[in-house]
Amino acid sequence: MSDAAELRRLAHRVVMPGFDGTSAPAWVRTAAAEGLGGVCLFGHNVQTPEQLRALTDELHAAGPLLVAVDEEGGIVSRLGAIGGSQHVGAAALGMAGDPDLTRQVAAAIGTDLAAAGIDLDLAPVVDVSSDPDNPVIGVRAFGTEPSVVAEHARAYVEGLREARILSCAKHFPGHGDTRVDSHVGLPRIDVDLETLRARDLVPFAAAVEAGVDVVMTAHIVFPALDERPATLSRTVLRLLREDLGFTGLITSDAMDMRAIVDSVGLAPGCVAALDAGVDLVGLGNPVLGTPEGDDETTFRSVVDAIVAAVGSGELAPERLREAAGRVDALAARGAARGTAEDAAAVRAPRSSPADEEAAARSLRVTPGVEAVRGSLRGSPSIVDVRRHRNVAGGRNAGLVGEELRRRLPGARLTRAFEATGVVGGQAAGEVSEGELPDRTDAILTGSPWLDERESAVLATLLARNPDAVVICTGWAPEVTALSPARNVVRTFGDSAPTARAVADLLVR
Repeated sequence: MSDAAELRRLAHRVVMPGFDGTSAPAWVRTAAAEGLGGVCLFGHNVQTPEQLRALTDELHAAGPLLVAVDEEGGIVSRLGAIGGSQHVGAAALGMAGDPDLTRQVAAAIGTDLAAAGIDLDLAPVVDVSSDPDNPVIGVRAFGTEPSVVAEHARAYVEGLREARILSCAKHFPGHGDTRVDSHVGLPRIDVDLETLRARDLVPFAAAVEAGVDVVMTAHIVFPALDERPATLSRTVLRLLREDLGFTGLITSDAMDMRAIVDSVGLAPGCVAALDAGVDLVGLGNPVLGTPEGDDETTFRSVVDAIVAAVGSGELAPERLREAAGRVDALAARGAARGTAEDAAAVRAPRSSPADEEAAARSLRVTPGVEAVRGSLRGSPSIVDVRRHRNVAGGRNAGLVGEELRRRLPGARLTRAFEATGVVGGQAAGEVSEGELPDRTDAILTGSPWLDERESAVLATLLARNPDAVVICTGWAPEVTALSPARNVVRTFGDSAPTARAVADLLVR
């Protein structure tokens, strides 16, 4: 490849950075004019519906790129970064048990994204939730059974398509059986290929059959296949191309995650991912920081590394052209959606009737609904003890507690842990136990079995108030995980519809 300008254009085409700020920086506009393949928006890029639409219009005007976002509903919602998601997440949909509801919710999410000018939703999560101690998937998954996850994956892809939004199945070949979050370390899944095929690949096959537009790779080592992370493994990606027959675009999970940065490095990792078969490398959330520096410096270092790799023979020019061609094809489809005559007007995200129904149907109550129905009245004391944070989701939303307080104006809401800092996904800066109320009527918890300190505060409150209602927003397939609680409401996620469903149940 002798044309230096064309080489740099192709290098731009296969990179999807994030950026700081609520408008497009000059370097992003310049990169778009030079062929940038896409940008990924995060919560810090979103303030209001009008601001977001102005931003996406600005980005689309700058060049033929894809605008992508992680909008899964539930705990992972960039459009709901400030006020919380208006849509239920995957686990609630799986517990509701109706793929048609999943299709309708995905279509509602897609309508919100179309109004915001987004092309590509980095959803659905089609990982099978095999390990309840998984710190990063949990309620982001539809369930524990491959066939169930497959049904909902198919429905979700169809729902986004109804709204003319591109879809992305993640995290290939499966992130459900890990106890390490690839944001903070490099997970390994020690299963044989037969288990992988019978469990983890089933939902991906269903998504491919449904016509999913993009598949996202996982930064996970599967020793039965390769000692390199899946994102960097030709062997793993051949499963997707050859065994599952996927012909669309392969993107990477964020390359700034510690699983990559601490093993091979961000820029070298991007080159290796492209060489392995990834078409569009996502650089990740720039406000979290990278060894390279700020957002622009990180982006430039990756483009330079790709150009140098082609020059040295490390990356074949044919592979770069192939990857850029897939980005071109997908960006053209995104542009066609953006000019559709039924393009949505700018508006705030809205819950759908399907969200409300799924939220109500997903609740699981122990020992039974009648034991807790209408149990909160007057001026109840509510304590939120959640400390564990899902890195992909960001802060724990206070939707359930706030809705209970709205329905019961005299309610007192106490947070046992204030998120004044985050270390390894945990909120820091806790209130001492002496400041916790003596009387507690409801306790809001997440995944206390993953966090000793959250579990300890939960136990302390239950010792004082054994009949308090425990509202669990985490993935708790068995109520024994919340022992010794007597009255438990499991929501399988957190969203505005979930909060309303819980309040409908508990408030007299």
